[in-house]
Amino acid sequence: LFKVQDIAEDIIIPMMTHPIRADRDAATLGYAGVYSSFLLFAKRAEAKYGVSAREILLELGRRGTVGGQEDMIEDLALTMSKAKAFATSV
Repeated sequence: LFKVQDIAEDIIIPMMTHPIRADRDAATLGYAGVYSSFLLFAKRAEAKYGVSAREILLELGRRGTVGGQEDMIEDLALTMSKAKAFATSV
């Protein structure tokens, strides 16, 4: 166990592109009850469709989305973007 912990601390963490931290994204993941693997997909969808990643994650949680359904994230973001555009045009 200690060797695995040492490898994680000494080798893996320095290789990571993003630091490990508790932030609004981590809090949103926990609050929404969705998998952490959804975060990167939600961030990409946010950049592409202009819908907050946090809003996407919360909606995924409301829908009960489970691991393996990451392909739904972009579809959801597109739907949310269209709904947002419609709401502002009315």
